[in-house]
Amino acid sequence: MRLSYILGTWTADPSLSWDVVQEQIPAVDFVHKYESVFALNQTVMAQLDAVAERCNYAGYFAKHVTYPPKGLLPLPGKSTEADRGCDVWDMIFEAALNVNPAFDIYRIFDTYPILWDVLGFPGSFPQTQVEPLYFDRADVKKAIHAPNVPWAECSDVNVFPRGDGSLPSALSVLPNVIEKNNRTVIVHGLADFILIAEGTRIVIQNMTWAGKQGFQTPIANDSFIVDGVGALGNMHSERGLTYFEVALSGHMVPQFSPKAAFQTMQYLMGFRQKP
Repeated sequence: MRLSYILGTWTADPSLSWDVVQEQIPAVDFVHKYESVFALNQTVMAQLDAVAERCNYAGYFAKHVTYPPKGLLPLPGKSTEADRGCDVWDMIFEAALNVNPAFDIYRIFDTYPILWDVLGFPGSFPQTQVEPLYFDRADVKKAIHAPNVPWAECSDVNVFPRGDGSLPSALSVLPNVIEKNNRTVIVHGLADFILIAEGTRIVIQNMTWAGKQGFQTPIANDSFIVDGVGALGNMHSERGLTYFEVALSGHMVPQFSPKAAFQTMQYLMGFRQKP
């Protein structure tokens, strides 16, 4: 019998928990953090604040995300997605498109012109590709010995045709993975709106691994130091889990901030002893 051992895992901007945790709870605070980017008028902001207050999103982060945690973190309502009238994420998305029709949920800084993407990632909406996608080129497939089949960064086929009834990984398998391998790395771009970094912080503080819940000490600002650049976000490591937040990066961290992503990968693979 051949045994396989996991030595480490690396994920960027992952979906780890319920939508209400990673999208809804932090959404309005995220807009306030980047008010000059979203450029929403005060009437819209007041409406969003009112919904956040009514739906128990307002003040959630300050009250519950403590180091160490005071206990299990509650859902703000009854739904794991959003209670009726509490879908502030979609409200923000609609309002952002009214101001900036090129608004990209994967990197909020984008405006017109919408740039062609060599990997063909769609942004908020599918875009027409005027050149072959890099990994779909015949010469590239030949050079990397890949099969000559159509390639796309994201499948347009429903990979869960009957749905997915499994629990989110942070509530099921992830704690065991952290405990069983050497290094678990989670990276999150701070300019990502489809999954928000503060939501990932909530997930971590509600997760128990290696005998304790969450990080025991706070994540220090400007603690992620990239060689030749300086501080480019935040970083924290405890009990086999290392978490990075990358400034200016959107959802696809290796694409938007390759140097920072490469450094986190070096740490994962043991080429760097410290993050």
